[in-house]
Amino acid sequence: MDSLVAAGLLVSTLLLFKIKKMSDAVGIIAFQSALLALAAAIMGIKTGLTHLLLAAGLTVAVKTLMIPAILYYTIRKTDARQAVERTSSPHVSLLLATLLLVAGYYVAAHLELPGTEHGQSYLTTSIMLIFLGTFTMIEHKKAIMQAIGLIVIENGLFLVTQSVSYGMPLVVELGIFFDLLVSAAVIAVLSFRIHSTFDSLNTDKMQNLKG
Repeated sequence: MDSLVAAGLLVSTLLLFKIKKMSDAVGIIAFQSALLALAAAIMGIKTGLTHLLLAAGLTVAVKTLMIPAILYYTIRKTDARQAVERTSSPHVSLLLATLLLVAGYYVAAHLELPGTEHGQSYLTTSIMLIFLGTFTMIEHKKAIMQAIGLIVIENGLFLVTQSVSYGMPLVVELGIFFDLLVSAAVIAVLSFRIHSTFDSLNTDKMQNLKG
């Protein structure tokens, strides 16, 4: 089961480099977050740690439901043209993402992180998610897609903590979820402002503000 969840996390991230509409990307990130919650729930059941189950519930509530709802609303209200804009073609993006997967596997194999008994299988996946999330932010031009890249990075970091130490104290995790929710709201507000100024969510157009 763990290997299937890990594979699903990676495949869902790779799909971000093939989609043509931003709304599809939001659906993908919601699915990925649901898989992340499933991974935390599985570890919680195996270890009997209650805070892992609470973390799984928070992941569903915040990352699978609330943040995608904010992003969907932002897309609907700001940009009728939902086409994804990249710095390179979809095929080149997917190729570079695949190379990053290989690099992430190599890095994870040589880091020798002290993974836990039930989290060791997710360590490599977490490193790959961080790499792919960073590349998503670099590759995509629209603010919403860059926000999705940020969420992928956070998902990878969340998985690292689950794998290395069965998560962080509940108070810390609550703070992180709250910060992420506020960040999504701030990104939505900034997207409205960018769209009202440039009639686009393409952050490259902010270069026009230079004087």
